[in-house]
Amino acid sequence: MDKDASATLTDFSAWLGKVDLIDPVEPAEGRMYGGLTVAERKAVRRQRLLDAGLELFAKGYSQATIEGICACAGVTARHFYEEFGSREELLKAVFDRSVDTTILEIVEKVDGSTVRSDDLAGLIRQGMTAFVHAFLDDPRRARVVCIESVGVSIELEEHRRELIHRFSALLQSESARLGDGGAVHREEFVLTTRALVGATQELIVDWLLDPHPVSLDLLARVMSDLYLATINFN
Repeated sequence: MDKDASATLTDFSAWLGKVDLIDPVEPAEGRMYGGLTVAERKAVRRQRLLDAGLELFAKGYSQATIEGICACAGVTARHFYEEFGSREELLKAVFDRSVDTTILEIVEKVDGSTVRSDDLAGLIRQGMTAFVHAFLDDPRRARVVCIESVGVSIELEEHRRELIHRFSALLQSESARLGDGGAVHREEFVLTTRALVGATQELIVDWLLDPHPVSLDLLARVMSDLYLATINFN
């Protein structure tokens, strides 16, 4: 074999090693492949990338590589870039999914509550317990949201701060609802609620970094006491 032919074969072998042999060619739109449509296969790959991102980013965003994420997800780099433009874009998607999943789980936990609408302390303790367990039963979510996403970029930092304001707005709307029911007598506390959200985040970070953290129930109780003491509704 001449030198040029050998080089060509080497280049082809290197290229072949990067091809997804399980899924070498996408089927035409609407056709089935392996029992799934193109859209379904893309959704499965996206879910696998999100799961891999959560797993690896929670161990350290700076150490996670696209190659490692693809290996963990069982997809090719080509498939990665079909879903996400960059590693940071995946981080943002994992961040959003972690927050949305936590909120949904909180709603599920407090849905059908038997706590009286005028029992302010009971409502706060119930909500805080639901929040702590929804966020920290799987600490990877909290790690991504409260630690690994911090300072990555100006855009992501702005997005993260939007989350703080979202939770602050949630506290404000909940207080307004309690006020309508006669449990709260306070007109405005935007700054107070933002301070509480910041304090909550700091307690979560401390819990995540502590090699011997307190129980989640104790953490929820301390947070509830903080909210009750800070927001004086008298």
